[in-house]
Amino acid sequence: MAGMRSRIASLFSFDFSHADWPDAVRGTLVTAAVTAIPVLAGAPEKAIPLSIGAAFIAISEAGEAFGRRWRTMLWTTAALMIAVGLGAMLSNVYLLAIGVTAIVAFICGGVGFLGPRFAVGGLLSLVLFAIYVGVPVPLDGALTSAALVGLGGIIQGVSSVAMGLLRGQHRLETPDGQALPPLIALWRGDHTFLGHGIRLAVVMAIATTISESLSVPHPYWLPMSVAWMSKPDLNGTVVRVLHRLVGTVLGLVIAYLVVIVFRPSGNGFLPLSLLGVALAIAFIWSNYAVAVTGVTLWVVSLFAMVGDPVVSTMDARLLATAAAAGLVLLAAWAPNELPRRKFKLSSGT
Repeated sequence: MAGMRSRIASLFSFDFSHADWPDAVRGTLVTAAVTAIPVLAGAPEKAIPLSIGAAFIAISEAGEAFGRRWRTMLWTTAALMIAVGLGAMLSNVYLLAIGVTAIVAFICGGVGFLGPRFAVGGLLSLVLFAIYVGVPVPLDGALTSAALVGLGGIIQGVSSVAMGLLRGQHRLETPDGQALPPLIALWRGDHTFLGHGIRLAVVMAIATTISESLSVPHPYWLPMSVAWMSKPDLNGTVVRVLHRLVGTVLGLVIAYLVVIVFRPSGNGFLPLSLLGVALAIAFIWSNYAVAVTGVTLWVVSLFAMVGDPVVSTMDARLLATAAAAGLVLLAAWAPNELPRRKFKLSSGT
């Protein structure tokens, strides 16, 4: 009971120790610009990958020391481009997509053993891969989408470095980073991220199979939610699932109310998408539920600008989120609890 109270209390806890508000504002403004320009120019389908690239790179480097920031942004941009290109190429190849999803999920989950920034980069890459495998509306080809994501990431990266120079951050001493562990460390039987990668591969493959087999309205939502919710440990997963559920519900309710009251269409969703990305970038390291609310608003609004319905598919999104929570919790609970229960039964205790 005390554990559950602390998890619920985390919904109202804000940790601003890693927050850099000038950088958050910069990341939001850059993302707003690369989103608004193609929308206002009549090419909203190009706003999606540009916005994703800029926003995800802002998230990946938030709070990073200036001397290491450009490296994080560079390799994360490359990973996002690969994820988008591969996901887009597999979007119409059902069986192959499931198998490749398992491989990508294992890599994206296991890479977290290299450090927290690699864990975030792996998460963002897996989320993007899931979105483009099950994207609900026609977008540009795989290479074009990957290039636009890369362009959004590069624009964000250049602006980040430029702002850091203007703020004199290059004069600050950069803390020594920890040496990366050898790759062989991932294969040790007691390594947390090996198990995480295996569980993530299995659950993502199951989620993708369900989404593609049932022809649900948003085939990307279930595997995307699984990716967002999964953590290497059971307690972290429970907290993440709780935040994801609360944030998703809040985001969908806000989007629903905006649609009912203001009845936006097309470019009318642009302000809501910008509000969402601002919340995501500002709170990703401070309060995950608030960040998820922003991500939900952002993703729903981006696809609404190219014709994806909001109100009529809300029940499907909520159901997929709940299903993802169940899959993730079961995958995190079973490897720890089932062997323990089996031992108790066999020992007669």
